[in-house]
Amino acid sequence: MRNIIVLLIVFIIMTTVVQAEENCYIEYTEPEISYNVQPADVKIEYPCGESTETFFCNGRLSVPLVEGVKFMGGKLISVTKGYNIEIDGKTEFLNGGVTGNRPVIFAYNNVEYISLYELITPFNYEILVDLDNNSAKIISEKCGNNAELYTEAASDCKEAYIRLEDVTADGLKPGNKGNYTVDMLEKLKYTSKYLYDRNQEYYIAWIPVYAYPAGGYWNDVSKDYNLYNSYFLYVIDYMTDHNGHLGLHGYTHQYGNEESGVGYEWGENTPYNLNEQARRMAAAKETCHRLGYKEEFFEFPHYGATNEQMLMAEHYFDAIYQSYPDDKHYNYLTYTTRSDKNVFYIPTPADYVHYIRDYSIFDRIKDSADKGYTLSLFYHPVIDEKQLEVETVDGKRVWSYSDDAALPNIVDYIIKLGYSFSDFR
Repeated sequence: MRNIIVLLIVFIIMTTVVQAEENCYIEYTEPEISYNVQPADVKIEYPCGESTETFFCNGRLSVPLVEGVKFMGGKLISVTKGYNIEIDGKTEFLNGGVTGNRPVIFAYNNVEYISLYELITPFNYEILVDLDNNSAKIISEKCGNNAELYTEAASDCKEAYIRLEDVTADGLKPGNKGNYTVDMLEKLKYTSKYLYDRNQEYYIAWIPVYAYPAGGYWNDVSKDYNLYNSYFLYVIDYMTDHNGHLGLHGYTHQYGNEESGVGYEWGENTPYNLNEQARRMAAAKETCHRLGYKEEFFEFPHYGATNEQMLMAEHYFDAIYQSYPDDKHYNYLTYTTRSDKNVFYIPTPADYVHYIRDYSIFDRIKDSADKGYTLSLFYHPVIDEKQLEVETVDGKRVWSYSDDAALPNIVDYIIKLGYSFSDFR
């Protein structure tokens, strides 16, 4: 009898602990939308002039509206709820205010400013960033990359999914070169432009905060304003405006002394209790929303997650890039209602491109197609860093892929199989 009572007490205690842990989720609160403006003092070399009248607004590099349009050689026309801007014979309407927390046109000290991204992108201009001199040059951009040679996907093609993996603002990594230097960020922009030009959708696995404990470095682009971080956001703004679907790849994608992108964060060996795990999911989401983005999925670093942690992720997110734990659905896009709402699970049966000229990816893609699995894979854009050439020719920025670049060959291959990279929703 005594043993039964002891067991009953233990059961009650364990049940209470489990219930307490299940209720440890931190209530997510949307960050307040507001302008955060700081002086930038970045020198901008426009096509028709130079100026250092620059500010960071919510992390984005911004310039005076009137001066910016003038130095672009354009015309500014005030209209209802915004402006028409004419540059190089092309006219674009820009509204006043913000898109989420993304600045478009805003007033500061009785002067109207515009995000540099909003000023130049609609007119096919790019910026060349010089961190050493805290400056940027605006240069026209040659459109397309042999677009006439692209194989077009059929209108009735089947859906496939591709994820651009481990995108993070590590270009200021102390003592060593990070993956996403200014040069690589420009190539990341053209990676997305290539996919956009070919009418392909894609997912971006973004590590919101880059941590490098060995160098005592932590970079949160939503809070740390500088020229590099503003260019990182410039590229992400471009991607999310051009068929890119942004998701959260953990919060820092590491714990302890490991570097972001290398270490885990969740999984069986995480040092964090459930409360800290929940805080990190909420913090990743808040970082995203503070910048004016809406996350479209969550991905555990290296897929390291227990069932309990996946249930936690289902509380905060509507889609998880992870094979569903049920073996029956392991290789298929599916959803679960076990958390009292629909949560999608997106697998990657075709795995990923392991290294430069990893031709085995085509075997894995074909295998997925033959078996009727969800045709889904991921790809690190840095794989093609040396296969994507960017240069200035006759005063214009020109980019092109080499014949053995992974991404164009993958896109061609899935189109020939009757697929197109899509949005799963």
